[in-house]
Amino acid sequence: MEKSEKDHKKKTSKVSRLGETKKISIKEYLGNTWQHFLSLTKEKFFLLFLLSLFITLVNAPGLLIPVSTYRVGEVPNHPIKASHDLLMEDPAATEHKKQEAAASVLAVYDFNEPTSLDLQKRIQLGFQAMREDLKAHSFSRGEKTTEERLKLEKIWGIEITPGEFAPLVEDRFSEPFENSLIQLIQSVLSLGIVNSKLTLMNEQGKGIVLRKIPSNQEFKIREIERFPDLDEARDDLEKKSAYLLFGKKRIFRPTAVALAQKIIVPNLFFNKTETENRMAKAVQEVRPVLFQIKKGEVVVQEGEKITEAHLSKIQRDNQSKWGGEILWNSLGLALIWGLFVYMVYLTARRGGSFLTGHLRDLIFLSSLLALSLLTLRSADYLAQIFADNLSRLHSHSLLLALPIAAAPMMISLVLGPLPALLFGLVQAFLVVTFWDGNPELALYFAIAGLWSSMARGACHTRWDLFRMGFFLGLINMASILAFQIMQGQLIHWESPLNLLLGFLGGIFAGVIVTGFSPLIEKIFGFTTDMKLLERANMDQPLLRELMVQAPGTYHHSIIAGNMVEAAAEAIGANALLARVSAYYHDIGKIQKPLYFVENQMGYENKHEKLAPSMSSLILIAHVKDGVEMALQQKLEAPIVEIISQHHGTNLISFFYQKALDLKGGDVSQVSMEDFRYPGPKPQTREAGLVLLADSIEATSRTLVDPTPARIQGLVQRSIQNAFSDGQLDQCDLTLKDLSLISTSFIKILTGIFHHRIEYPETGLKSGTGRKKTNGDNDKQSAETDRPYRNSGNLSEDHEGLGYL
Repeated sequence: MEKSEKDHKKKTSKVSRLGETKKISIKEYLGNTWQHFLSLTKEKFFLLFLLSLFITLVNAPGLLIPVSTYRVGEVPNHPIKASHDLLMEDPAATEHKKQEAAASVLAVYDFNEPTSLDLQKRIQLGFQAMREDLKAHSFSRGEKTTEERLKLEKIWGIEITPGEFAPLVEDRFSEPFENSLIQLIQSVLSLGIVNSKLTLMNEQGKGIVLRKIPSNQEFKIREIERFPDLDEARDDLEKKSAYLLFGKKRIFRPTAVALAQKIIVPNLFFNKTETENRMAKAVQEVRPVLFQIKKGEVVVQEGEKITEAHLSKIQRDNQSKWGGEILWNSLGLALIWGLFVYMVYLTARRGGSFLTGHLRDLIFLSSLLALSLLTLRSADYLAQIFADNLSRLHSHSLLLALPIAAAPMMISLVLGPLPALLFGLVQAFLVVTFWDGNPELALYFAIAGLWSSMARGACHTRWDLFRMGFFLGLINMASILAFQIMQGQLIHWESPLNLLLGFLGGIFAGVIVTGFSPLIEKIFGFTTDMKLLERANMDQPLLRELMVQAPGTYHHSIIAGNMVEAAAEAIGANALLARVSAYYHDIGKIQKPLYFVENQMGYENKHEKLAPSMSSLILIAHVKDGVEMALQQKLEAPIVEIISQHHGTNLISFFYQKALDLKGGDVSQVSMEDFRYPGPKPQTREAGLVLLADSIEATSRTLVDPTPARIQGLVQRSIQNAFSDGQLDQCDLTLKDLSLISTSFIKILTGIFHHRIEYPETGLKSGTGRKKTNGDNDKQSAETDRPYRNSGNLSEDHEGLGYL
């Protein structure tokens, strides 16, 4: 047993189950994702491109449909409404706000600190030069030298009168005089002397920004009256000299004041460039004044003349339909949705085998996604129109009746619950994206989608779909009640209407799926449980013909169907598909029913007159004939595939051995491949089940005394033979599955071959009073007369018996 387990692990590459994942690094995961993206076929790329393009066009229909244009003074014959929520700029308010921002900027005045220092240096330089000249020329007190005066004028940059120069000479340009003059000048320069008082007073009440040069330190000054101009500063010198030069020689004061009045210059200047730059910056920082126009709001009433204000709103609304803004928005939306859809697909493919990745399935899902998007946009537009006509009704109330849950319900029927669940969540994202981010409606439709994803397990007839829609309506009503409780509107006049609309949405979804599911099955070739149940009806033409033409094969198929159904339920496979496929797996025997032992019923065995190779060809042909008949009757693809795979590449051992015997046991003279079925081997678990049940049920007929122990041995031996021969290599059956299958088959066969109590016969007419042994003697005789009957040890494949 341990050896067989090791062999099985080597042979079966599909043993892994959902949830068994290999730990890899993020780098490896990203690399694998990129490689998967590059490995997408051209068809899948093209499908993703078409889906993204469709999203772009649905988001911006104006890209294809020209927008209406209007002129000032035109009178529209219908109300013009905003198609989107718009934020419009108020030009007048924005301009007023900019003017206020510019006016709030304080004027910048530069306070030149080096001016005082420069004047001090010039005064010191002049006094130093004059003192040196006095020593060199030794001119006496009172001597007026024009040359020296002109030299001092040049140094100080002012005009000095002889009367002003004489006291300086008389005092011999003393340092006390020098210091007094400097102190007097700095007393006014330290406060700041403005060059234009008139310009400065324009800022009264606002203040100014005083910027020191070169340190660029800034101070806000509100009391601008304290800054004198040049004339006021000269007057201030007269006043300041009274206490600054107090105690000095009387001749000092008038001379110092006169010279200081000539030397001082303005050191506070209005910086027009900097002020304008600051005003421009303040204006640029002003945000536009906006007002909102809600979606559906009337911009121009019917019969109202269009004004400039109206036209600007209409043009802004047209920009949202057509133009660079909506184009880039749509392209970005298409890219993000393309990435989102691809990531959902990648997650579904890597998360398990519930999405095969077949192009047919992807086309079906993409079509439903595109249809869902188109339905959302169209319903939103129509809801706006109806809401306008019913002024008290909100458009969102009408959207509650939208049956988009029909899409995940349909997907659940044909692909299973997990793809449907993912699709329902994707639909919720669509609602958030294209309905202005409405979370309540998104959650409402997400709940409906989750319920609809369970349709496959609950719906087996068309009527079940309607019942599913009925319960979906009840769930919609429960969701609506919950939302109204959250909003504190449980008792509201709209509540009954909202509940009714939600219930109708569920009913509509069920009706849509009921009506369109046959069309979807036909177009895409899907096989639903409802279709399988229809095929399982014994009044189907092929089954009726099988029952008439090959009754033994019909009985064999019914028992095989019961066996595979029980085994499929045990391992979690599709029990309905397995059972229906078992009903049809041998329909090819209708062509030559008497060449199969279960249909001979005591007639001559036709294989006795045929060569072994011809017998094997006849047996092999029933698979090909069955496939052709299934295609003619348009049976579903999974059933046709199982018919072609139900023998795999099994060896017809009886006729192979018979051929060997005719050749004297020379293996080289008989090709084993000529006595094998062409295959393919079973590709699905359901096909593997049919292969095993077909072989085991037929072989069980060879048991003379079918006790439970013999049945168990037969089942286990047959499964082991199929496993060892590699017939199960390409299907998804594990060792655990084979054990469960064995248990199920044994249970079914034991029930079929159970022992009955032998009732004694009264023998009223025969007079013998004896009872028959081993059942009916006549029946026993007929069975023992059959050729090739044995204890069950002949067959690795039941067709090897030569009859089946």
